[in-house]
Amino acid sequence: MNSDSSPFSRGYQVGVVVRDIEKAVDFYQSLGIGPFVEGPSADAVERKVYGRDTDMKLKGLITQMGNIEFELLQPVSGESLHKEFLDEKGEGIIHICSYTDDLDGELAKLTEKGFKVVHRAVFSDGGKCAYIDTREVGGFFLELFQPGPKWK
Repeated sequence: MNSDSSPFSRGYQVGVVVRDIEKAVDFYQSLGIGPFVEGPSADAVERKVYGRDTDMKLKGLITQMGNIEFELLQPVSGESLHKEFLDEKGEGIIHICSYTDDLDGELAKLTEKGFKVVHRAVFSDGGKCAYIDTREVGGFFLELFQPGPKWK
């Protein structure tokens, strides 16, 4: 797979899981990073973790750092990869995200190659995302995001 055909060729975001999002915002703003605004996490209307429905709740805030979107994520309740990550590793980079125009098609190709989809979400505007389990190397997930009209 060359870089032009890679589903990850449109990388734009780094996601960091934190225990206390307000404390994290204060910290990063003290460095001149921000302002932070609510991200699409609050707009999720359906989530699956390891193929099962979950009522997980996340706080998610985003800001731009040049060409990179920086996302802070705090698990609030329910089963989530974010809580699992915090429990196992502590705070840190949980994902690198890329845009896609065809999430389902890209996921089919990746699962055909043996990769597992471990998290899926659908947003109120029709957008959707998925985490691919790439923790084996680097310890984080790769995420694909097909935005709906609100997040284009």
